[in-house]
Amino acid sequence: MFSYLRLFYYLLRPRTVFLRRTSNGLGDNLLLTAILPEMRKCMPDHKIVVETPWKDLFANNPHADWVTDKHVKTTRRHIKPVYRVEKRGDRPFIAQMLSYVGSGSVGSPHIYLTEDEIERAAGNYPGRYVTICPTGKSVFSANRREWGLDRFQELRDLLSEYRFIQVGLARDPLLDNVVDARGLSVRESAAIIKNARFFLGLEGGFMHVAKAVGTRSAIIFGGYILAEVSGYRENVNISGEVDCSPCYNSHVSRTPCDSMKCMRAIDPKMVYDRIVLELFESGKGGG
Repeated sequence: MFSYLRLFYYLLRPRTVFLRRTSNGLGDNLLLTAILPEMRKCMPDHKIVVETPWKDLFANNPHADWVTDKHVKTTRRHIKPVYRVEKRGDRPFIAQMLSYVGSGSVGSPHIYLTEDEIERAAGNYPGRYVTICPTGKSVFSANRREWGLDRFQELRDLLSEYRFIQVGLARDPLLDNVVDARGLSVRESAAIIKNARFFLGLEGGFMHVAKAVGTRSAIIFGGYILAEVSGYRENVNISGEVDCSPCYNSHVSRTPCDSMKCMRAIDPKMVYDRIVLELFESGKGGG
């Protein structure tokens, strides 16, 4: 009842702006946190309400006045920042989304973890480790983001001297020789990633989570989407572009790819070499 009363308050208040998610995906909702600081800067006298099914992503965020999972009928005070990617040369997701608030700045997502959350994760998962998530969301992209569990396992085995913690959904397949941290809340997973040497996974939601807590990543892109469109420069971005890539279209669901030649072009040893060179030997992947 209280949440509805608060919603009516903001609806009746003239200087209120509503920021709405474009999908239910983890990554799309997390990217809204990259827009909030610019909204606050451009609209200092407004209250900012975020509509999202991922309310936990916005906990402690100083740029949001209220976060709700209630859906409000769209008004002229709504901002729904969408991105459109159909070809090579399209601007990055975040740049397109920031244009909705008239900003040319370069933003990035941010999760405001508390010291208690970080320390609790360190207590539950002590020591130095690498976080890994070998699967991604396939509802929209079919199999085109997947590198394959066997390749992730081979890569993990090549990095045998390092401890691995696997995050993700409880139903995700579990790799061998990893610590199981599947099925935790997004904030618990974010804190584990925060304390990691780096995150290893696929293009998608957890890649953005790692960025949002300041942890570098090694990301398998394949040829589905260009790293410069959805990724981050400081990461080790591994692509396998072929004649038919990129095949991503932000407004058209994909069917399964039979060849997956872009992913097959990425050998675990090649990924291992880049991780060792760019994350360990450079000193940027932790001690």
